[in-house]
This record gives sequence, structure tokens and C-alpha cells, in this order.
Amino acid sequence: MSGEIIGIDIGGTHFRMGLCSAEGELLKHETLATETLSSPADGLRQLVKAVDPHGKAERAAAGVPGIVDYDSQTLLYAPNLPRGFIDGLTAAAIGNAIGAEAILVNDADLAAIGEAHLGAGKGAQSMAYVTISTGVGAGVVVGGRLMRSRYSIAELGHSYIDASRADRSGTGSVELEASGTALGRQATALGIDGGAAGLVKSAGADQPQAKAAIAEFAEAAAVALVNMVHLFSVELLVVGGGVILGGGVTNLIGEHLRKLAPTYFSVELRQAALGDDAALRGASQAHLAMGAGDANP
Repeated sequence: MSGEIIGIDIGGTHFRMGLCSAEGELLKHETLATETLSSPADGLRQLVKAVDPHGKAERAAAGVPGIVDYDSQTLLYAPNLPRGFIDGLTAAAIGNAIGAEAILVNDADLAAIGEAHLGAGKGAQSMAYVTISTGVGAGVVVGGRLMRSRYSIAELGHSYIDASRADRSGTGSVELEASGTALGRQATALGIDGGAAGLVKSAGADQPQAKAAIAEFAEAAAVALVNMVHLFSVELLVVGGGVILGGGVTNLIGEHLRKLAPTYFSVELRQAALGDDAALRGASQAHLAMGAGDANP
């Protein structure tokens, strides 16, 4: 069996695929815009021709942005994918499209595996990975193994931090209060161009309203992270997710975190090390981290 593994990271904006060594080195990778694809199989077939043209890889792990049923290896819910894509994103369908045995993994779980084994969490006994971008995702790795049940867990973005406004639509949730989308809305309300990145840049330039918006965001994000600590008793929080973690935002989150974190054990905050490649590289460790298909690793 070849030691090379295909990593797949599927999102509402991009389909990404990489070829990894068994040690997690990213050997080759390609990206397609999701909006250009007629179906998941269309994108997967195009990408595998570029990434693994000779079919050397016999295994693959695919990260998908939604609730995964790990027993049936199907995607149950993915609000940010094009309509009609969910049925084509089963492990069996992905494997058929690329010609390799595939496992299906929640995208934040797969990135968490990457960061735990190869990135900022390497060496930690317990780690929670949180990605703050368009939405908010999370995964927990303990002793090198992904924490999960039949379904992907730690759906942090859908949890609530403002009970006074909580309803089924998501009002009061982490994603509505502490995501890149939330910052984008704030930027629009303040008349700042460039969305979340523009707001962060304006805050860095000491624009008072932008600084206040970023401070509010950082406090909400810290509350969400502290909830992860209390729920999973992790020693390390690794935070990733694009431009909103630039401009000193991570440090600001850390300041709020120190005020709120439990005093009875030490919790460290680190910025993610693998960037957009976390899920692709995590594929190299996914079979081990997921217990080779056990329901409760």
C-alpha cells in the first residue's frame, strides 16, 4: 500500500485537495471554486487528476462543513453548501469519484486532527481547536484521538452565549456574535469597507468605533472558548480562521480569556500553525485519530 494519502477540504467557497505523505507533508495541492462545479463528483474528479494523476494513493479523508454521521459516513446537514451537494458527499461517493477508500470527517474535526498531530497542538495531551471564519467550528483531540460520538460534536458555532436573545434561528449564538460574518455586519453598520478584514484594519488604525466592535467580538469569542474549556477540560486552545485573527485580535481574545478561564488549572491559548492546510494535512493522521472507524475512540 502506498504511504500517500489524499486530503480533501470541501467548503461553500472552495473545493481543495492535497496529496500528503504518511508523515503529513503536503506534497501537492489544488483548489477549485465551488460555484464553478456542477456536482461534488465533478470537482473531485478534476482535482484528483491534478493531485494524484497516477492513482498512487489508496486512502483519503474528506472534511465537510456540517454534521457528519460517522457510523453511516454520510453528511446530515451543511447549510453553506450548494443545494443538492449533500447527497453526493458520502464516503462511498467520494471514494468512487477519486478511486481511493475514503472516510468522511467534519471539516473542523479534520483540521483539529491536523493541528493536534502536526501543528500548534503537537505534544499537548488535550486540545480544542476552534476556527473563527465565516462561521465557527470546533474539534477536540485528547491523547491524539478525536473526541466524537456517532455524530461530530463540539458544534460551538450553534451554541448560545446570549440567552436573552436565543431562538432556533441562531440569534444569540456564537456564530451570530463571534464570527467573521458578525464582524462583516458590524463593518457594514459602521460604514467601513472591506468587511471583517476592513474592520480589523480600522481597529488597528485606532478608529474608535471599530476598536469597540473588535473588543466586543473578542469578549464574545473568549466566552465561547471558556465554555469549551469547561465542557472538555482541555489544557490547550488553538484558534484559527483567516483575516479576523490578524491585527492583534488573538491577543485581545487572550486578554478576555485570562479574566474568565478557571483558576484550578492552566489553559494556554495558541494561534493555529497550519493555516488553510490544517484539514488537508490532518487527513494523513485521520484514520489513526478516529480509531479506524470505532464509534467511540
